[in-house]
Amino acid sequence: MYLNLSKAGWVTTALTLFACVLSQSVNAQEVRSAMAGGSGAQVNGRPAPMDASATVSPELEKILQTWEQKSGQVNRMKGEFTRIEYDQIFTTAKCAVGKYWFENPDKGRMDFMPDPNANATPARQVTRGDKTYSVQAAEAHSWICDGEQILAIDLVKKEYNRIRIPEHYRGTKISDGPLPFLFGMQAAKIKERYILELGSLHNPQKIIHIVAYPKMPAEQREYRVAEVLLDPVEYLPKAIQLQDPTGNKQTVYVFTKHDQVTLPFLPPPGPFRPHMIGYKVILDEESTSSQDREAKKEGILIR
Repeated sequence: MYLNLSKAGWVTTALTLFACVLSQSVNAQEVRSAMAGGSGAQVNGRPAPMDASATVSPELEKILQTWEQKSGQVNRMKGEFTRIEYDQIFTTAKCAVGKYWFENPDKGRMDFMPDPNANATPARQVTRGDKTYSVQAAEAHSWICDGEQILAIDLVKKEYNRIRIPEHYRGTKISDGPLPFLFGMQAAKIKERYILELGSLHNPQKIIHIVAYPKMPAEQREYRVAEVLLDPVEYLPKAIQLQDPTGNKQTVYVFTKHDQVTLPFLPPPGPFRPHMIGYKVILDEESTSSQDREAKKEGILIR
């Protein structure tokens, strides 16, 4: 599936990975229920705010500043997550279980594997809002950024896409261009790229709920809205929901295990340089100056 994404579409995976690497231990069932209830239903019927120049509220501004500060303190993390993709047209819920690794400032990996409980007999069903979905196992794939390139790997077909990151966007500067949400949560950058507001689940004592609408047309073609649930003490994401432009598909991530790592990942270079022997490259691109200009024009960089 991810091998067919446009460059802009890779930002969805990037945004998700950021939420993953900065997550903390939570009650998974509680978060899953919250995302399955009012959050998705509310946004599904509400258009994005029209005033892209509107400023955020003082409360939200303070949250963004604290989020930036807290996320900058994370050096290495690894953990586990679950992912469910709800398709309202085909009434399917594709389930994956996965692991993630993150190393500051510019390395990350997510492995998605089919949920072993998804293909039960008789077939399982799950209700979300007013619809009942047939549960299916998702496809196995990986998403990896080693600071120099981004890989989207189909583990079944043994195929992958690769996009090379320009040198001037690597390291700490990566948050300024290719992957704004992935390797550093900068309040100013978020406000440049998204219309932001607090969501219906927001309760400062229990949970922070941020709703983000993309301003740039290229990102608007890939997803309509992103929602993040933050812990109000550590300001670390508990879950994230992405909705496609049609409003017919929602993807929910819940994070179930999170470990901060002190020592470097072993063996070097850790999980960020996989063995690709026997894999076929489908797309292999390197950004050029002209591509950068076009990307800036459309609001896309390398995703």
